[in-house]
Amino acid sequence: MVNIYKFLWSTFCSFVALVLLSSCQPLSPNDSDPSNLQSSQRQRITTVDVATVTTENLANSQEYVGTTEPNSTTFLRSQVEGRLLDLNVNVGDLVNKNQVIGRLDDSLLAATVEQERAELASLESELTREQLSVKNTKISLQETKIELEQAKNDAQRYSSLSQIGAISQQQAESFETAAKVAQQAVFLAEEEVNIAQQAVTTAMGRVAAQQSAISEASQRQAYSQLIAPTTGIVVSKSQEPGNLVREGEEILSVGDLNTIKILLPISAVDLNLVALGQTVEVRLDAIQDKVFPGKVSKIAPVANANTRKINIEITVNNSNNEIKSGLLAKVQLPENNQEQIAVSQSAIVEEAGINYIFVVTEENSKQRQATVTKRQVTIDNSLQNEVFLTEGLKPGEKYIIRSSQPLTNNQVVNLSIISE
Repeated sequence: MVNIYKFLWSTFCSFVALVLLSSCQPLSPNDSDPSNLQSSQRQRITTVDVATVTTENLANSQEYVGTTEPNSTTFLRSQVEGRLLDLNVNVGDLVNKNQVIGRLDDSLLAATVEQERAELASLESELTREQLSVKNTKISLQETKIELEQAKNDAQRYSSLSQIGAISQQQAESFETAAKVAQQAVFLAEEEVNIAQQAVTTAMGRVAAQQSAISEASQRQAYSQLIAPTTGIVVSKSQEPGNLVREGEEILSVGDLNTIKILLPISAVDLNLVALGQTVEVRLDAIQDKVFPGKVSKIAPVANANTRKINIEITVNNSNNEIKSGLLAKVQLPENNQEQIAVSQSAIVEEAGINYIFVVTEENSKQRQATVTKRQVTIDNSLQNEVFLTEGLKPGEKYIIRSSQPLTNNQVVNLSIISE
């Protein structure tokens, strides 16, 4: 038994000795070199090209592109519902204000007018009856008043006869009672006159209301005639004869092409190049080799929240109708000598419609490493492979032109040999 324990103990000790010997193997020359360890680590870090932010003077004139539009556009909308029977104009036709240019089916509207007129005749007949009733009650009132006066006279006369004993007291009192009854009859007759007059007033109100209903129905029937809302050129047509046009639906639009306007979104940097009333040059692709003088007529007070552009309106005289609506227009602004920040197009990183650039915030020139931070920038315009910024960077800052792998915020990177 003792021999077995000794054998097991010797086997265990031999195994431990082998493990210790294997762990004590010497390092290879490559593994013990610190420079090789650093090189291995550098190989795992993203390599980037870095450039310095500079400014450029854009001395060339700025050209903006827009589309010609009518100076004003008026829409003709149906004021009643009906089937379109006629529409006598087409796109491009000249119309004059209040010119009849079409009509809707007014058969239902005409029937409504006739029905309202028949109702008016009935109400006017009722008013006549009530007015006659007033006359009759007034005649009855006059008769009752006469009878009252006669009864009062009889009562007074017979009261005097009763006092001298010519008739009995009972006979005199009967005449006084008759006078009182006549007085009550007058009160009743006056009340009947008041009631009849109120009935006349009510009937007159019904007649007036019906006359208003007829006037409204007649006006709606008149709306079946389509009238040009203003003088100008028909620039669009939304309905054709045979269509059922509902109330409020657009039929056509008329534009004032005597003056053409062009809306241009310009950058904030170029805003100092324009002023109200300023003259600019306008060129059209549709009319070659001709320059039209335009004038800055409006400057928007607020920039677009998404594009940071400011809309300006250019107006061009078009009294000879040479310029059509919807043409591509190029507007030349004066030269812009302002210095602008310029970066490489490849530096722009777009995420969810927002532009970013990775900027060097900490640099270790000895190890040629740096920490980069993602920063939002605002683009003004671009030229070839350059992008001009209005916000986000300052001259002299270093930024990432390109990287071997996608970057993240506050990432450590290796600087390439071509980095500035």
